[in-house]
Amino acid sequence: MKSPSWLIITALILCSALAYAQKPVTYKLVSVPMSNGWRLSGTITTDGTLGPLAAKNFVDWNLQVVQTTDFTWTEKDSNNLNISGVSSDGKKIYVATSPDGIQDGGSLAFSKPGLGFNIPTSAIIADFTQLSMNLGYVGGMAGWQDELWGLNFVALNQRDNSQYAAASRVGMATALPGRAIFLVNVPTISTNPLVQTMFGSIVTDGTVGPLLPKNFLSWRITARNEDVRSYTKANSGVLSGVGITADAKYLKIANVVGQFTIGIGGPRPTFVTIADFTDPMYPGGFANYYVGTQGVMGDKSPLVSPNAPTYTFGSR
Repeated sequence: MKSPSWLIITALILCSALAYAQKPVTYKLVSVPMSNGWRLSGTITTDGTLGPLAAKNFVDWNLQVVQTTDFTWTEKDSNNLNISGVSSDGKKIYVATSPDGIQDGGSLAFSKPGLGFNIPTSAIIADFTQLSMNLGYVGGMAGWQDELWGLNFVALNQRDNSQYAAASRVGMATALPGRAIFLVNVPTISTNPLVQTMFGSIVTDGTVGPLLPKNFLSWRITARNEDVRSYTKANSGVLSGVGITADAKYLKIANVVGQFTIGIGGPRPTFVTIADFTDPMYPGGFANYYVGTQGVMGDKSPLVSPNAPTYTFGSR
């Protein structure tokens, strides 16, 4: 039995509609630096609609607001007087571990003396002395001490009577006579609740063998704290989405009337303002991160010239 022609036509139409059904589209947010070291970045996913968008058109998101705090030690503001048990083979800088788990091993550290009301601070690339043992880090430790975050160390877990590679040489092919540059090797110190890392470089006079403080020409060591706050569909919602449009490449929001916030509502809301052009006190719009119990953590304004018709906040 042959199917009526209208059934065939309907089936073709349905197949065609399915073939061209909208698919979710993910846009990467413009990275926005804000005050107090905060930065906004992430992705926004729409249902594929082109043209004006409403809150219902945003089907997923992954926002990160990160506050980065750096502490830095250089030869201009710190010393290397506590270096001991350190050597180099020309390719790496080594620190001797404890010979037996009781006696002191070596230490590669840079310290700032406490001045006025400030406490001393130290960037420890590797320590196998009584200090690490007293703090409970068997097999040595690395990390830093500062006046804001206190003690921030990680265990190195090195065996006794060995040499720990604390830094590796770079630029050997183009090295200048009397200079050797090494990048320090420090494991990630913490990933929760803060991401804590340490990195930097050391310049020696090229000496091979035991190294004394006088063999270190310069250094720049940075300890970094990153406070990472994430907002996804699982823990937040679209609180406002006005004046937003999408095309094949960009997400844009209208000046004067546009507003886009994602977060957690309630009496003390916490939210990320991706863009807000509705407040006449901020011509050109603003972005911010607001925590209900603490207020504005970081912000940026203006986002565009007050005369700009739109602000592009995402791209494919």
